[in-house]
Amino acid sequence: MTEPTPVPPGPDDVVAGPMTWRGLKAMATGDPASFGYQDADGGHYKIGARVRAGATVTVTIGTEARGYAALAYGQAWGYRPVDGVTFSACPDADTWFVGGFVVKGHRCVPLDVTADGARPVRVVVSLFAGQCPS
Repeated sequence: MTEPTPVPPGPDDVVAGPMTWRGLKAMATGDPASFGYQDADGGHYKIGARVRAGATVTVTIGTEARGYAALAYGQAWGYRPVDGVTFSACPDADTWFVGGFVVKGHRCVPLDVTADGARPVRVVVSLFAGQCPS
């Protein structure tokens, strides 16, 4: 899904280079039921990911968190939980990707974000775990 007129990031957005998760900061103290559902795999929480026009971004779950957290993007793959996803935006428009996170419990989840071959940037996000250490 493309966004021809980009909307600037808001106070609840998490931004890492050309990647934005709209509203992800609200999950730190939000009600998990408002963002998804629980099953035997853990909590499945929907959060869209936007990538700036022309950018390619790879997001991986930090190795220390792979036992309790995963990414679930990619409709063609049935949103199967994985450790990493590469997002490629359309060349002429910001592009949104539907999906989210799978997590066991309420956790701080480290993400390594690599944009267009640059060095990875570490971002720690809270999935209903309150304030996380940076």
